[in-house]
Amino acid sequence: MPPPANSGFLPERRRLLKHLGNLGLASILPLGTFIPATARSETWQNWSGGQKASPAHILYPDSEEALSRGIRQAQGTIRAFGGGHSYSAVVPVPANGTLISLEAMNGLVSHDTSHLTATFFAGTRIAATGPVLKDIGQGLLNQPDIDLQSLGGAISTATHGNGRQLRCLSANVTALRLVLADGSIVSCSPENNRDLFEAARLGVGSIGVLSQVTLQNRAAYRLREQVTVLPTDEAVMLMQKERDQHRHIEFFAFPHGNRALVKRINLTTSPPTAPIEPSIDENALVEFAAESARKWPWINPYLQQVVGMFVADTVRIADSFAIFPSVRAVQVNEMEYSVPAEHGLECFEEIIATIRKHDVPVFFPLEFRYTKSDDCWLSPFYGRDSASISLHQYHKQDYRPYFNLIEPIFHKYKGRPHWGKLHSLKALQLRALYPRFDDFLRIRSQADPQGRFLNNHARAIFLG
Repeated sequence: MPPPANSGFLPERRRLLKHLGNLGLASILPLGTFIPATARSETWQNWSGGQKASPAHILYPDSEEALSRGIRQAQGTIRAFGGGHSYSAVVPVPANGTLISLEAMNGLVSHDTSHLTATFFAGTRIAATGPVLKDIGQGLLNQPDIDLQSLGGAISTATHGNGRQLRCLSANVTALRLVLADGSIVSCSPENNRDLFEAARLGVGSIGVLSQVTLQNRAAYRLREQVTVLPTDEAVMLMQKERDQHRHIEFFAFPHGNRALVKRINLTTSPPTAPIEPSIDENALVEFAAESARKWPWINPYLQQVVGMFVADTVRIADSFAIFPSVRAVQVNEMEYSVPAEHGLECFEEIIATIRKHDVPVFFPLEFRYTKSDDCWLSPFYGRDSASISLHQYHKQDYRPYFNLIEPIFHKYKGRPHWGKLHSLKALQLRALYPRFDDFLRIRSQADPQGRFLNNHARAIFLG
């Protein structure tokens, strides 16, 4: 049944979500803004098109009360979705299930000047937090380079940026509010409902639906980014030499072209530089190259070898939230694992050698970065500093042969998967990787005894 009139739900819409997810319009909408419905939404798909669902209902609550009412009334499996940037099957529900978007629940709720914390509605896109935080003198401690994700979705999947002394977003959550399977609205923090807080701040959408999150921030700050293109072996040596010298350092290595794009980012008080106007449409160029490599695999190494001709060495200085994001309009599917930091480059080099040995048809680079350890129960970084390695495959190509070939290498190095990205692990294997796995399952069962928030994917990774 559709939600009752005046229930607090905005009408269902497909066209809006498609444009928000695929065109990035969310990043330019003011906080609290939502566009009226233009079409009935019958289906959902993620950004890459690799995950799809045709649920019985898609709900758009605009308040915690409406969210609570919707969960109480919902039939079948319930899952919430954010910006659609998860590649794993964390969102899809069966045909009799219910999807919930928090797009209408966005904006700043409150902030604490003395402690540099800020509370946002969970549907707020990361891109929208930067200017608002700057206005109150704050900035996120770190953020990922895709900023179209919702805070709730990013936190629920351990999304992260990079930096040997910087943790994932989930670890910077100091309090939260969520709606449980019975519709109750609960506040959690380390001092209040601690076990529920520990499970819900990184719950992969399986504890309840986050409605508000409070983040530990820092004073607003500016960053200096330096981008350099190097041969891959030089990029690896640079990482070994300088990984402790920069707030952020990462590289993107093209496996067949022996070229790597290196980013080094540090704090600065220097004035902002003028915006860099690209001389070419970089995303159009990448799309052309990826499509050409797909059609004519023999040309792939040549395309990768000349990538440096189209990426100039640059230096930028700007507010932190303007430096972190990268515009990525070319659709891909992605796998990411995090391995112990001390084995990161060894694992990377084995992956590169395997790709070349098997002549894997892939144009997109591997991404390599570091993240600091934390204490979130389901964090890939729980108890260990880590190196994260990401594989990307063009969305028009079957990613399975590539990912299936490389995934055993991650297993060899005791890698833990990113919850929002593709992997094949089930509960038995995951339990061996996460020391607090059973603690999470205990709290999850107490919070949702009937399994209302468990879709097929969640059952596989938590129950086997």
